[in-house]
Amino acid sequence: MKNLLLLFILFLGISQNVKAQAPMSPAVVAFNNKVDELTTKYKMDGFQTFKAGNLPMERNTETPIFIDMIEGRWYQFCVVGDPEAKKFEMKLGLAGVGDFITDKFKPTNTDEFWTTFSFICPRSGRYLLTFYQRGSKKDMMAYVSVLQRPNKTANGTLTYAFK
Repeated sequence: MKNLLLLFILFLGISQNVKAQAPMSPAVVAFNNKVDELTTKYKMDGFQTFKAGNLPMERNTETPIFIDMIEGRWYQFCVVGDPEAKKFEMKLGLAGVGDFITDKFKPTNTDEFWTTFSFICPRSGRYLLTFYQRGSKKDMMAYVSVLQRPNKTANGTLTYAFK
């Protein structure tokens, strides 16, 4: 019985190691490279991460993200979609005011599966960022990063970290 348990644990460890070494698809590699490229670029320009992460997305389903922003602050948005998406749509708006930013395109036409934009918040509030992708596969890769430019004050650098 002991040998059987030991053999099972050994087999489990080997199978996990084999999975870790499996080659990634070109779409996953392109996605990860674009996320790293954009994050590095804006951090080198002095931005700090306010909110960021991978999104669990399904095709043809709009995904909402609420972001509390402060009037007068400068935010940089980086939205990376699935390289195999057929259509990409992103909107940023505020309830009662409407959409400030709308970006729609077809990656098959543009060869781009990401968008970036700067936004200086005109009014404090809870903004809604919606992200939509149309594609042939059920689960789609998605990443959203909201960075901010820190304020320089007489007392030092001031940032508003997301908690």
